Amino acid sequence: MTFLTLLLASLTAGAVLLAVGALLLPALMRSAATRMLRIMVRDAYTGNIFGMYNVARRLTLQGTGETLLRAGSGGRAIRRPMGSPLHLSRWQDLLFTPAQLGRQPLGAGEKTDLGVVIGPNAKRPLRIDIPILVTGMSYGGALTARAKLALAQAANRVGTATNSGESFLASERREAERLIVQYHRGTWPKSPQNHPQLLAAADAIEIQVGQGAQASAPIRTQAEDIDEDMRATMGLEPGQDALIDSRFKDLGGADDLRALIAHLREEYPVPVGVKLAASDAIERDLDRLIEANPDFICVDGAEGGTHGGPVILQDDFGLPTMHAVARADAHLRARGARDGVTLIAAGGLYSPGICLKAIALGADACYVGTALMVAMISDQAMHALPWEPPYSLVLETGTRGQTFSVEEGAQRATDFLLSCVAELDLGLRALGRRGIGEVSREDMIALTQETADLTGCPAAHGRARHPEERAPEREFEAPPPEWKEEQPKERRLH
Repeated sequence: MTFLTLLLASLTAGAVLLAVGALLLPALMRSAATRMLRIMVRDAYTGNIFGMYNVARRLTLQGTGETLLRAGSGGRAIRRPMGSPLHLSRWQDLLFTPAQLGRQPLGAGEKTDLGVVIGPNAKRPLRIDIPILVTGMSYGGALTARAKLALAQAANRVGTATNSGESFLASERREAERLIVQYHRGTWPKSPQNHPQLLAAADAIEIQVGQGAQASAPIRTQAEDIDEDMRATMGLEPGQDALIDSRFKDLGGADDLRALIAHLREEYPVPVGVKLAASDAIERDLDRLIEANPDFICVDGAEGGTHGGPVILQDDFGLPTMHAVARADAHLRARGARDGVTLIAAGGLYSPGICLKAIALGADACYVGTALMVAMISDQAMHALPWEPPYSLVLETGTRGQTFSVEEGAQRATDFLLSCVAELDLGLRALGRRGIGEVSREDMIALTQETADLTGCPAAHGRARHPEERAPEREFEAPPPEWKEEQPKERRLH
């Protein structure tokens, strides 16, 4: 039998099987559906497959999935990428008041200013053209080197800064025109706290005390997840884990932090700031920072994202970003410490509208991370789908990093940031404000009394119908420092 004969016979047999399958498939599907329906109708609830619907509703679909992941984790804490799915800050309860007749909106030909100065009292302040910065996402511990370079290029194109995260990547420093270097809790040899020359290359230095997605818990990257490039960058030995400890060994209290900031400020002419995981102790933490006198403070709310944080720290610890910004600004003002200190908001700020609301509540600028990652991989998602999530293109632990295009990623991230800038410009015009620093609480209303009490914004339902009937504007003040000591058992709603 010739090869051609065999091929024709195989094709004929395949066609016959397909035809038979096409005829039998509807009958098989009907039989399976009938059997499933009979089981669901006749079996007792305790032995009915439909009972799993009740379980999924009870635990939620995500909770069910994470229960299964814990069961198969080998006893380790599971880590969820990209942060908590919970929307704790009710940004939708705040709306801006457009200028019309009382205050005039800006015309199309009038200029607006979105620029921000970080650390205005530093010897060499960091000036950015837009109030959005690329948040700290480290090479190796979070992102690939390609992803870091794409973010640096995007930041350059829009005139903002990017943050090194808990690693110092030499190629990122060469690429970025403005780089904030983290002085972090990582214990590996090649870190900025161990190599002063790395800090000398910074345009700003951020002392990372904590972060919203992981609090200040120790985080370990296992040796098997560390490749040779990452190992060389961090100076790790073969088989050695990368550990971010819960605290700095040499910082035992406020005096040590004050001495560290003074030392860094004396050695380097750039702004020196501190990043905090926001919590209900934010006023006490800020009092320590006021004594330490930083150039900028970043409050990272509970909605902060990360490459893979423990679920319990993401969902069940911290203070929502909206609460954190409102309370931090109010407390700094009450202490007379707001002037000269740049306040940066972080944690779940994914749209220009939310960023503008955070700025109206007192922030000078905003860190954005997760939204930039989504934008960066938008055109390249099909390199990972349908079998892997698209973020596997940019996470160091992902399997598709080599297919990620730096240029395409940089362009998409640039377009996202430029789109945010265009919307922020429209927002300023609609408010009748020329500069981003002019936006305040008085430009917003709160849709609920709880949100009004929290933010100090006027309550929408409390506005009088006529100007002469309005109550005088009240000034939003932070609670006194002794509030908690006097009422230790009373729970704060805000």
